[in-house]
Amino acid sequence: MLFSVIIAVRNEKEYIKKCLEGVFSQDIKDDFEVTVIDGMSSDGTYELLKNLQEKHQFTLIKNENLNAAAGRNLGIKKANGKYIVFIDGDAIPSPDWLSQIKNVFSNHNEKVVGVGGPDKLPEDSSKKARMIGYIMTSPIARGGRFNPSTQHSLIEEERFVDHIPTCNLCLKKQVFEDVGFFDENFAKGQDLELNYRIIKAGFKIVYSPKIQVVHYRKNHIRAFIKQIYKWAKAKVAIIKKHGFDGLTSHIYLWPVYGLALFFISLFIFSLFSLELYALLLFIGIIGYAGIICVESSNLANRFKEKKLVLYALVLLPIVHISYFLGVLSALVRKKIW
Repeated sequence: MLFSVIIAVRNEKEYIKKCLEGVFSQDIKDDFEVTVIDGMSSDGTYELLKNLQEKHQFTLIKNENLNAAAGRNLGIKKANGKYIVFIDGDAIPSPDWLSQIKNVFSNHNEKVVGVGGPDKLPEDSSKKARMIGYIMTSPIARGGRFNPSTQHSLIEEERFVDHIPTCNLCLKKQVFEDVGFFDENFAKGQDLELNYRIIKAGFKIVYSPKIQVVHYRKNHIRAFIKQIYKWAKAKVAIIKKHGFDGLTSHIYLWPVYGLALFFISLFIFSLFSLELYALLLFIGIIGYAGIICVESSNLANRFKEKKLVLYALVLLPIVHISYFLGVLSALVRKKIW
């Protein structure tokens, strides 16, 4: 067996059928196995998966620990393949997904233990999900090309990278014996933490734009805010485990650095002059509002979506506030999750 495809899901009834249909439509027919690990779904996902087993041959496992890291570890331990391929339950691979993974591995030496590619927006995404997806490409939101967690989807050439998320990632099974499994203490950010250990051990990960999946974004603003909040907490969890080197890039914390610098400056100026304090506060608010307005307009022009201006004006500040609160919460609480 060459590939073991692992899909860790929880409450993915809306998309899991499309995901499995995409996996079982690969141009490689007989050289892969599929394992789906369900994290005790409450929306009927497990029941749907049981029905889908009548059409597709895959292994179905219950994950009573709920979190995705534990689910993926269960799948890895059951895997028979040389390569472990991860995809999310709300993502759909291209028909040549596995063959492209095979090609990229064949073009590199043994130091390359991981390959992956972009997770693009599906054409049938809802308007709200599409807007959220567009906004998250902004350097103001998450750092854009400077962020190791997002740059892979914005790059058009093959290259070495520090991180590829598990929505579209393949790792040699051997690497888990070398660096360990996913850390099950992480509710989010398990892939970033594992990728750090892989790179630190001297191995390499390759991004290729030819290894493609489409990936549905959050449909609801509340779910999106919660996701950002948890991503922020994950960065603090990595720092507490590995130090700042574990982040691979300080761009992850730039909203926190910016707000911290601003508040420190306000405090210092307040000690000397209330007038300077008020002036700095006014300049800061106006400057921030100006940056948000300009970037909102840029996004709308880039994606040819007039309504994107309104979404960005609201969601960009929400991203920054949610991220700041997530980091703050993780710093002050002994138990992050």
